[in-house]
Amino acid sequence: MVGYRLMRYTYIAVIIILQSIMVKLPQAQQVNALPTVLGIPETLDRTESWVMDHVRSLAMDRNARPQPLDIPTWIRKNLNLDAVDFGELDMHIVKTINLDGLVVHNILFQSQRGVYVPANLYVPKGDGPFPAIINSHGHWPGAKKGLIVQQTAQLLARNGYVCLNMDAWGAGERGSNHTHEYHGASLGSSLLDAGIPLMGMQLIDNQRAIDLLQSLPYVDPKRIGATGASGGGNQTWWLTALDERIKAAVPVVSVGTFESYVMNSNCVCELHPKGLVDMEKADVLASIMPRAIKILTALQDGNAAFNVHEMLKTYHNAKQHYDEAGYSEYFVYELFDEKHDYTAEMQHRMLEWFDQYLKTDSANSLDTTFYPLDEEELTVAVSPELKAKVTTTAAYVSARGKHMQNVLVQSETIHKEVKIQELRELLLSYKELTIRQVEKIPDQAGYQRLILTATDHRLIPLLIKEPAVGKVLNVVFPSKGVSSIPHDSLDRWTSNGTGAVFVDLFGLGERSSKRGDEIDGRLPRFHTLSRSLLWMGQSVMATWTSEMRLVMAYLHERFPNQEIHIIADRETAIASLIYSVVDQYRGYFSLSDTPVTYVPDYETNVNENGLNMAVHIPGIIPWGDIVGLVALSPADVHIERVIGMSGKEIDKSNVSIYAKQMEQIRLTLGNTSKIRLTVENR
Repeated sequence: MVGYRLMRYTYIAVIIILQSIMVKLPQAQQVNALPTVLGIPETLDRTESWVMDHVRSLAMDRNARPQPLDIPTWIRKNLNLDAVDFGELDMHIVKTINLDGLVVHNILFQSQRGVYVPANLYVPKGDGPFPAIINSHGHWPGAKKGLIVQQTAQLLARNGYVCLNMDAWGAGERGSNHTHEYHGASLGSSLLDAGIPLMGMQLIDNQRAIDLLQSLPYVDPKRIGATGASGGGNQTWWLTALDERIKAAVPVVSVGTFESYVMNSNCVCELHPKGLVDMEKADVLASIMPRAIKILTALQDGNAAFNVHEMLKTYHNAKQHYDEAGYSEYFVYELFDEKHDYTAEMQHRMLEWFDQYLKTDSANSLDTTFYPLDEEELTVAVSPELKAKVTTTAAYVSARGKHMQNVLVQSETIHKEVKIQELRELLLSYKELTIRQVEKIPDQAGYQRLILTATDHRLIPLLIKEPAVGKVLNVVFPSKGVSSIPHDSLDRWTSNGTGAVFVDLFGLGERSSKRGDEIDGRLPRFHTLSRSLLWMGQSVMATWTSEMRLVMAYLHERFPNQEIHIIADRETAIASLIYSVVDQYRGYFSLSDTPVTYVPDYETNVNENGLNMAVHIPGIIPWGDIVGLVALSPADVHIERVIGMSGKEIDKSNVSIYAKQMEQIRLTLGNTSKIRLTVENR
């Protein structure tokens, strides 16, 4: 009996504790128990299958292409490389370090007007002119000052080459607060929003580096090569394809296939939007012919995009072009029993290749002496004045954003139809989907369950609670999926006879990609899916916009005279504004936790509450940013809690500035719809 009472009291105590914990939980954390619609096991990953089906379709379209592309022209146009103002090189030597057999100059030079690049220039002692090498670092610790990068540079300089090590855009001294950090993810992607992706910014730097080397009296301007490993290897072969001044190249642990980038782990610095629409990596490497290129691949490389199997696919496809033109010996590869690295043995093979194609006479002896230099010795921006010259990503995008907003606000005439067409083009392959089939499955928990099958075979699940007569129908596109909707929001949207439709858009809720989320890891959500779609000439924003249009067309047909409100938040709120503009949809939009600009309000990628990477659209900032979206929308828009891309709420004074900009643009357009921005009182 005692044991029974003890067990009973223990049970009651546990219940009381659990109830007290539940009371303390924020209401927003108590999510709903809405029924599912698709019910597809997550192990099947329907979203990944849909993506890969489209990749295969693109491959068939490319294979049917009758003529090869002009690769350099294609790269320049696709990455928008001609949109920058270069200015003078304006090179400054900040410090010189003397070593046995070479000197190292810490330098700054101007890549774009107002944008300076910190670099280390390794110069052999003796009479020139010397051949020169651009040595691009990958995602190694220390950027240009990392030991692998130093070792490669000293090997080259001690054996008769000028070598330039630069900090890649956003890395090393070009990181936030001029300290090294990971330059990709959301912060790196903001460059895409500003008009030129991170890959393009790096290529601009690299081409200006060629200009710099050719300007030096001790460099032979006709004997310039490039090397680099991992992300630096990517820079190497892209630069070689783009610029014929590179006469020989050695990309290391960086060659695979573009297709293997899709639904795999890579940095946005390796993202070429629309790349898979028109070409594969073999096309790029084949375009380098007849210049000399040697691929170094590690057998133990764990990166799916750079492993030996993917490399061999690209190599054999590109090799055919070299063989047919009689340049077989100019395109080779070598395998190493190593992991993802740039080992001393690999460096020696690199040197042999350059000796063969960039030197008229090679020394018989090899100088492998290496004196590691302290990172402080190789630091360029050692004063506040020098640091001010080194532009960070956030500062660059902010300056571009402010300039373009001022241009739009001050415009005396804005042609609405032109701006809408420009927006459609920014969305890349925006499609106006139609419904192939509507399938109704049994009701559950008082909700109708429907599946809309689009013409491209995507499945869109709907949960519908019909409104009472005279009541509003709320169409909800939750940014974290239907299953994440808090109880209080659910009650508010469905109370007193109000109807509701809940929709999981691509990659959300039931349509999440298990593989994509696993690859994202600690990176922002949609890092994998967003990059994959951009490679395919699509974007998450375009995909969501087309799905919203499809859903709304279905609902207006089913409820022809019904008042409908659109409810969205964070990332889906941006998509809903885009939908309103491209479709000129009039109605009421209730948006919460919504940013009013793509310009980052943070300096570093360490930002857990920031918007995810579904939001990125090439060139959206110079087009007009979110301010432009709200201004061109014919809908009545209420934004509750205006936030920045960091997820933090914007203060009232700054919200007022954005509101005035919107009103000024709307006045120019003659837009009379209503907008309201609210902030919490603090």
